[in-house]
Amino acid sequence: MKNILASVAYFAIYGVLIWLSIACYKKYGRHSINQKLRPYDFKMAIMFYGISIILEMVLSVLNMVIYNKTTSSNQQAINEMLNRNHLTLILMLFGLIILSPILEELVFRGILMDSVFQPGAKWLPIVISGALFGLAHSPGFNIFFILTYFEMGFFMAYVYRKTGNIKANITMHMLNNLISSIGIIQIMFQK
Repeated sequence: MKNILASVAYFAIYGVLIWLSIACYKKYGRHSINQKLRPYDFKMAIMFYGISIILEMVLSVLNMVIYNKTTSSNQQAINEMLNRNHLTLILMLFGLIILSPILEELVFRGILMDSVFQPGAKWLPIVISGALFGLAHSPGFNIFFILTYFEMGFFMAYVYRKTGNIKANITMHMLNNLISSIGIIQIMFQK
């Protein structure tokens, strides 16, 4: 019963936050949330996701060489939650792959970039969005983990600026989280 109540609360909180974010995006965003994902948008998301992964690998090697660390505290917390039980695994994966990308892209790209910065501002919103995304995902100070999340946020902000379609960012973010989760799922089913 406790797990069921926690699950309901989990989805209710996500639901409210996404609903508020959509309302803010509709009010303050410069682009329609109802746009379809065009082939160009999808191509941009995939291309910059690939570039992001290459940079992530470089930063990961540097992190291993300098700090002897391979997993951020953000990733460790996710791994610990996912190892508790199957219900937690399913809920967390749904949140991680579907809900978090929607919420985070609406907030970090859509609302932040469209409501705080002037339409003509090009690089400052991209850098600020990436920096805030990096700081939000990397508690503690490890420059390589901060840079890893920064570059992800930077490229997602760049894709948003180039496409004007929040769905391109959500797709890119979902792809990133799905691929990150595949290893977690494999470990879970090996136990």
